[in-house]
Amino acid sequence: MNIYLILVCLVGAAGGFLFGFDTSVISGVIEYIAGPKVFNLDEISKGWTVSCIIIGCMIGCIFAGPASDRMGRKKTLILTALVFLASSLGCALAQAYTIFITFRIIAGIAVGAASMLAPIYIAELAPPKHRGKLVSLNLFAIFLGQSSAFYSNFFLRDFGGDANWRWMLAVMAVPSFLLFIFLLFVPESPRWLVEKSKIPAAMAILTRVNGPAEAQREFGEIQETLKVSKGELSELFLPGMFKILVIGILLAVFQQVTGINVVMYYAPSIFKSAGFGNDSALLQTALMGMVNLTFAVISMFFVDKMGRKPLMVIGSIGMGLAMALLAFTFISGHAKGYFVLACIMFYLASFGFSLGPVVWVLIAEIFPNRLRSYAVAIATFTLWGANFIVSLTFPYLLNSLKGYCFVIYGSMCVVCLLFVLKYLEETKGKTLEEIEMHFTNPRQAKSPAPLATEP
Repeated sequence: MNIYLILVCLVGAAGGFLFGFDTSVISGVIEYIAGPKVFNLDEISKGWTVSCIIIGCMIGCIFAGPASDRMGRKKTLILTALVFLASSLGCALAQAYTIFITFRIIAGIAVGAASMLAPIYIAELAPPKHRGKLVSLNLFAIFLGQSSAFYSNFFLRDFGGDANWRWMLAVMAVPSFLLFIFLLFVPESPRWLVEKSKIPAAMAILTRVNGPAEAQREFGEIQETLKVSKGELSELFLPGMFKILVIGILLAVFQQVTGINVVMYYAPSIFKSAGFGNDSALLQTALMGMVNLTFAVISMFFVDKMGRKPLMVIGSIGMGLAMALLAFTFISGHAKGYFVLACIMFYLASFGFSLGPVVWVLIAEIFPNRLRSYAVAIATFTLWGANFIVSLTFPYLLNSLKGYCFVIYGSMCVVCLLFVLKYLEETKGKTLEEIEMHFTNPRQAKSPAPLATEP
């Protein structure tokens, strides 16, 4: 890897930073705006306030794919940065609950677009042997954004009096503006440029990233896969591609229904249920961000060495055990103090090492070039759909089922483990074009092993 490639991928992953910040800042804000001095929310309204952003995320996924095909990955990311900027200021200045919700949904459009565009952009730039760790930069950036939101909430808790929550939201305007500026200087995806017959520009980027010899070889592979006519959405539902689409969708769903955003969005509420005060709960939530960051970095060093599947197996087991312990502490009536914190940290470590980064890597690489934007949009749409259901229902489930709600998420970890063991094959070390050959013409592929078996 060269410095240029790393810097470009860091800028691409910065969309993930805003994604993480925007979705997690609400965890500290919700306890303030739910009070009678602001919006006076009940449990259902609190769930809607947290989860409404995901409606926007689903909309963003739908439109970002076609927009990135038409305008390019770079220009669509630039537009996304501007939406982040406008929505952060809109939420911070909102005087009415409906206005606040409207701008939260607009923010979700940017989050949804960034969640699918950042991994695609990085995957289409990165060399095969480094693609896993470079796409994992996006997950690292998401965790960094989440951690930054948690610490920002903690340090701003006494700033501005009753308007402290406005400052918690407004601060995101700064990284949004910086992302917009940095994106002006990054290159377009070389695969998109080849598809649009902009060969000299594509070759210049491939050469700068890979060197002349590798650039020529990769350019030939890209041209070979693009000899087939431009992919249509309906092609994803043909027998050969549909099984891959199903695997991508299920990976996205498992990342959410195993409970990650229950922990990320409602951590202060969980800690308060375990006996922590409001300030202490915000501090414990901030510490969670450090665990996420640490294990996201560790995962980056293993995803291209151990491979995708082993990390998924290890993480599913760890997450399942953590949720089982968390359920036991609440059900047995011992959900007090730092054991709850330890369970959540164990869960986050397992997620940060596995499902967090690896699912985004797999979704970005398993689909053919000509269908990638459509397929990633569908997989990401279902990811946010699952996120919406989990986020909306958790306050009610925690209030009604107490500790038994964590049994549900632990069970999903077990189902995820079984799915990974049976249906997921390894993709490490292959170019995107080699992976495509496995799907479209396995006899001509360089490796005879299929990437996925028929569910």
